[in-house]
Amino acid sequence: MSTSPRVLLLAGHEPTGRAGLLADAATVRALGGAPVAVPTAQTAQGTATFLTEATPPRLLRAQIAAARELGDLHAVKLGVVPDATRLEALREALEGVEAWWVVDPVVRTSKGQPLSRLTARHYLGLAGPRVVLTPNLDEAAWLLGWPAVRTVDEAAEAGRELVARGFGAVLVKGGHRESGAVDVLCVPGRVRLLTGRRLARSPERRGTGCRFASALAVELGRGRAVELAARRAKTYVARYLRTGTS
Repeated sequence: MSTSPRVLLLAGHEPTGRAGLLADAATVRALGGAPVAVPTAQTAQGTATFLTEATPPRLLRAQIAAARELGDLHAVKLGVVPDATRLEALREALEGVEAWWVVDPVVRTSKGQPLSRLTARHYLGLAGPRVVLTPNLDEAAWLLGWPAVRTVDEAAEAGRELVARGFGAVLVKGGHRESGAVDVLCVPGRVRLLTGRRLARSPERRGTGCRFASALAVELGRGRAVELAARRAKTYVARYLRTGTS
């Protein structure tokens, strides 16, 4: 078990740190981990301005290779990946890495602006026994081609279906559900409900999905079991929503 796990963060760079790579890195540091931050894309996200530009695949491969030369990676957190070319580049660069992956299937901003051209099939192709998928309700429906996932029972059904596709665990986040903040954790043969009190979120406290996935990666990198890691990550996000600090 590593007390200060090195966590590779692959995500889009949003300069204010409200979400994306800077939010990921702040989370890992707050939890005592060592972040290795590799931007998959540069983004500009203001009130009227939006632009995203993908990192060249050659640079992605080189940055990951350099990170591996400097020490072991204990976990990988995968956020925005602009397209299949970048996905293949990072998968090639990570060949042989024995670590948990936390995959947050972000393809658009909270305003609906496109961040990625990956399809559901690309994400399903990442399945493996040490891969945790962390979709929200809309993303879970999109991955499975369902019209919607709304209730806790539907989230559990979606999680079981995704686990059956080969993932080690699936956590369907319920923070957008108006009836309560219940996350559904599914592992092979078991479903757990992670309950919590709904907390008001001020507009500047964005990126809760990024922070949750990064916190989960830290705890898995420490060697914690999936359920305990998920509960600790949920506690961290609740603290962030209450205080606004990492």
